[in-house]
Amino acid sequence: MSKLTEYGFIVIMALEKSQSPSSADSVSQLTGLETPTVSKVMKLLKKAGLLNSKLGANGGYYLVKKKSDISLNEVIIAMEGGMSLTECADDDEACHFMSQCHMSSGMKKVNQILLEALQSVSVSDIWDEQDRINLEIKS
Repeated sequence: MSKLTEYGFIVIMALEKSQSPSSADSVSQLTGLETPTVSKVMKLLKKAGLLNSKLGANGGYYLVKKKSDISLNEVIIAMEGGMSLTECADDDEACHFMSQCHMSSGMKKVNQILLEALQSVSVSDIWDEQDRINLEIKS
């Protein structure tokens, strides 16, 4: 996971605390992240449909969903375009070792399990300290 994705979670958490739409400058001050970085993150999250914006004197960005309805996978997809353990987990043509590889199908299974886990955990789950994350891995 990239630093930019970590910043995506930080921005979401800052916006969750806000009672009204927030500018990149105000989120920057709240989080300690640089304003251009916050602005970039907000644009990516908006493009992914996790944020919306409002123009005007009281404008800014705001969450479209509650933190309990935003999965970790949604944020990763917004910031990185998705995630996979190996190139072949998403695209068989991406790897030139495919004809000699004996672990591709196994890695695809592991990748799918990880994606399902990321989809089942919400931003709220990692935010709320009292909640425990329970994952059941099925074979």
